[in-house]
Amino acid sequence: MKTSDEVTPEKLRGGFYTPEPLVRICLDRVQALSPGSGRLRLLEPSAGDGAFVRLLGSHPLRDRVASVTAIELVSEEAAACAQALRASELAGETINASVLEWLNDAPREFDAAVGNPPFVRFQFVRPEDRTAAAEVHARAGVPMAGVSNLWIPILVGSLASLRAGGAYSFVLPTEVLTGVSGRVVRDWLLTHSEELHLDLFPPGSFPGVLQEVAIVSGRIADGPRPSSIVSFRERLPQGVLEWQHVGKVGEATWTRYLLTDAHLEALREVAELREVQALSDLARFEVATVTGANAFFCVDADDVVDYSLKTWARPLLPRTRHAPGLRFTQADHEAIAAQGEKAWLLDFSASRPSPESAPGAARYLAFGVSQGLPSRYKCRIRSPWHRVPVVAPGDLLMSKRSHLFPRMIVNEAAVVTTDTIYRGRMLANSPVTTASFAAGFHNSLTLLTAEIEGRSFGGGVLELVPSEIKRLLLPASDRFGGELDRLDWVSRTRGTLEDQALVDETDELAVKYIHGLSSSLMSTLREARECLLLRRLSRT
Repeated sequence: MKTSDEVTPEKLRGGFYTPEPLVRICLDRVQALSPGSGRLRLLEPSAGDGAFVRLLGSHPLRDRVASVTAIELVSEEAAACAQALRASELAGETINASVLEWLNDAPREFDAAVGNPPFVRFQFVRPEDRTAAAEVHARAGVPMAGVSNLWIPILVGSLASLRAGGAYSFVLPTEVLTGVSGRVVRDWLLTHSEELHLDLFPPGSFPGVLQEVAIVSGRIADGPRPSSIVSFRERLPQGVLEWQHVGKVGEATWTRYLLTDAHLEALREVAELREVQALSDLARFEVATVTGANAFFCVDADDVVDYSLKTWARPLLPRTRHAPGLRFTQADHEAIAAQGEKAWLLDFSASRPSPESAPGAARYLAFGVSQGLPSRYKCRIRSPWHRVPVVAPGDLLMSKRSHLFPRMIVNEAAVVTTDTIYRGRMLANSPVTTASFAAGFHNSLTLLTAEIEGRSFGGGVLELVPSEIKRLLLPASDRFGGELDRLDWVSRTRGTLEDQALVDETDELAVKYIHGLSSSLMSTLREARECLLLRRLSRT
């Protein structure tokens, strides 16, 4: 998380403007979604300097527009938008105001809405805007829980201002497909829309646009509905791909809708097999130690010696990349410590001797004070600031973020971890052992569900939070346990150079051990996983 003094003023207010090709697609969509010859009252809730208004002046949709209402917070940009509106000779007005406050003033009814709402996290938003956002959601009947970005209440308020049959088309961040915040938007769109469209674009399609975007378009339905057909259109250099799915309210993400019907049918068939279970029925994973300053509380062997910190140093696995196999052993920990990695976590808990009374440790704490650590949030809410609540080691370790796929590791060395690695344990009634669970984890079914349930950030990183980990599907057979040593060897000898080798081996075992999981089904799951993986990695 960055503070307001670490980002540009443009980033703080979402002041990045819409490239003309995106504006044109939005206007094309509204035109296609507005049949007939009736005149349209058009809302542009985040007008900026008038990109949509300027292009509207020469677009075929212009002849259908009766009036434009454009809202812009920044007075200089509002003036530029007003000038663009006059130059286009379109009827309407530009209002210099907070769109959230304006939306809450009185009920309005428009025939169409277009725009590119600012992508600004609530940490950078004025308190009065957060209050107005909550009112927008309350008026629209859309839950506010989990919402963390300004584009969501602006979108919700704008769509709630449309009449039944009104068309909309908005440029939105791709987190609308997968983000936790975007779930309320996805459910609202499915419940209240007909002819729902998503236009997708390859990464880097629009220079100057720092975040990947999609265009979401549709028409407001005349009543609530449990599902809606979602049409996808992806514009690639080699051509345009089009497909459809029936979107259902309550889906955690829409990532699965990027797959083909054959992929989804194979996933449904395998999910119904008796020995395929949700991870939540087998194990539990939790966040490990949160230090608030990993660079200080995680130390290497030299620090331990130089500051005489042995009394407080607990063995640590700093990153899953430091674990070469599926078993992390005492020898593995000794090896990374010898390589100079930060292989120790400082535990200044009350049950241990006071570090202030030891010269070396006191000197290390003084170094932390000189770096301003006591004023950091996690440190300043502790007393004393350096007493980190160290979480006990887990029997299993799982990466929070990953490149090709998340790693599952048996914690034989009983090391602690920071919040970069989740700690896990098997449930008392689990039908499989810890060894079987870890050995069977790296298969195409489980890794496909990780792609579906997780979310991707810039650079193509895959992240899973505990609530998403629960939904992963695993082949649950205790016969995997006898293969742990061999798969550990595969990971150690070929995993770093050929990550697919571990997946290949585990796939073969899953077909062998899970009744009903055929080679052809596994091949389809593998293809589906590779489809989502390549899409994610294209963002690097």
